[in-house]
Amino acid sequence: MFQHNHYVPVLKWKMGEYQALSRLSEQAKGKITPLFEIPPVGFDFESGEDRESWASHLGDFGRRLGSKWQSRPCFVDLKYIPKEVRVAGQHPLEFIFSQVRDVGSTAVPVLSMASDRQFLQAAARVIRADERGAALRITLSDFDEDDLALDIENRLSSVRTAITETDLIVDLGAANFVPVKAFVRSLGILYEMIPTPNRWRTLTIVGSSYPQTVAGLDPESLVTRYEWLAYKAFIGILGRDSRIPTFGDYAAATPELVELDMRLIKPLAKLRYTIDDQWYIAVGKNVRSNGFGQYRDMCAKLIRQPFFSGRRFSEADRYIEDCAKGTEKTGNLSTWVWVATNRHLTKVVYDLANLYAS
Repeated sequence: MFQHNHYVPVLKWKMGEYQALSRLSEQAKGKITPLFEIPPVGFDFESGEDRESWASHLGDFGRRLGSKWQSRPCFVDLKYIPKEVRVAGQHPLEFIFSQVRDVGSTAVPVLSMASDRQFLQAAARVIRADERGAALRITLSDFDEDDLALDIENRLSSVRTAITETDLIVDLGAANFVPVKAFVRSLGILYEMIPTPNRWRTLTIVGSSYPQTVAGLDPESLVTRYEWLAYKAFIGILGRDSRIPTFGDYAAATPELVELDMRLIKPLAKLRYTIDDQWYIAVGKNVRSNGFGQYRDMCAKLIRQPFFSGRRFSEADRYIEDCAKGTEKTGNLSTWVWVATNRHLTKVVYDLANLYAS
């Protein structure tokens, strides 16, 4: 599917994220294979019930995927969907992939070591119907098992898929990347535990060091992207015959999915902008009391920074500059998710191209 100079961002399947993808340049789109995590049905804290049915929640996935990502490849992970959920008598994996098939999109189901028997049976049927293989997403805790190689072999055999037809995704989550040199040495040990690394269809390492909250940050801060530093250091110590893994991250977000009672939360205005080895994060006041107009001043400060790439770098950069000049609206919370994500994805594609061109 792709080589080590590709990029695999892990994105929640939400409006801000898929809008960010759809607004990428065609060149950037060709260098990305996203892993979509489908979030659970939202909870209505006021009524004490789910906001919608599972059929409604999952029913337009295929249409939106076709609209926002067309037929480009992607991974789809249902880790947040409860095991007991069924939609129209189907396992949700089959329900979703039948839609993907109908719109002519290209998706690969993601398995994990925690996938239950019903999920694996559904995955086997999807894999047989689509003939696109599978992705296996393993975490740090999986490396603690007595025989990881045997566990992986059993997992793949349960869906009748070979390693050569499987994309391996090593998800480090929000690992402690500091000190980086020590972490890289530990990562080298884990890497040696991966069975036959050269035989996997693709091999990706994913992680995130984005802060859990921005509430304690200064109005303008530079936050280190340790997962990116660790990746660059790691490929630098690999032997000549070692397989170079593909880079992945969680964009400008944390791996965790948190459901908040918005009646009690006063979200802060925040402007996230990915730069070399860091995020520039500007934090404003809560938007409920102070509105979104504050983004205009935040954008004006950003475009004066020496690391601002200019409006032509990405759609997000254009939006930021126009917002600063008053020719673009200040948007809402979802707006600034797509802006942050679009900028991040474009920047990582650019940096990977430079990394492997040198």
